[in-house]
Amino acid sequence: MYKRTQRTLWLVSMILAPSLLAISQFFWVDGVLTSTAGALQVLSFLFWIFAFQGMFEQIRDDYPRYAVWGFFLAVYGCLAGNNFGVDGIFNDAFRNVVSDPAIKFNGKSGPAAFFAFFIPGGLAPLSWLVLGVLFLIKKKVPTWIGVMLIIAGAGFPLSRIPRIELLAHIDNALLLLSMVIIALKFYSPTERETAM
Repeated sequence: MYKRTQRTLWLVSMILAPSLLAISQFFWVDGVLTSTAGALQVLSFLFWIFAFQGMFEQIRDDYPRYAVWGFFLAVYGCLAGNNFGVDGIFNDAFRNVVSDPAIKFNGKSGPAAFFAFFIPGGLAPLSWLVLGVLFLIKKKVPTWIGVMLIIAGAGFPLSRIPRIELLAHIDNALLLLSMVIIALKFYSPTERETAM
């Protein structure tokens, strides 16, 4: 029962995490997260933690050390995703009471921002990329799915840092499609019955 519930959580998370991230993109305004986009991103990265747990479970036997430390780094990356979402919520709120529309909390918080935003900011997309490579090496997924996950991992910072919305939408679509297929391959009811 525990294993079945755990696998269900991983399946749901692997679909919800990229879905919420993709939806949040539609609430950007001029490349900036609004409160709605921020809230959706916070929820997305909550589910990303369990999505990563489910993916790292798949490489545990082949790469036991990386399965532990890679998951640790991926969770730190998820904290950055959450923090950027909260940043969007607060920036949106402050735009209603402060005349400076360019105010940015993370830009005004000094060195602390590096630990909350910038250092972990690349860890989630790097984890997608590395997992895509490892899934390909161990033939866990079809080649085109692994390549799609790798491209999505590389495309995440390339679209977010310069805030290119069209590229971000394309990246979200690649991430969502690859994750849905990976989730169903690893944790669909049929796979679940086979693994139990």
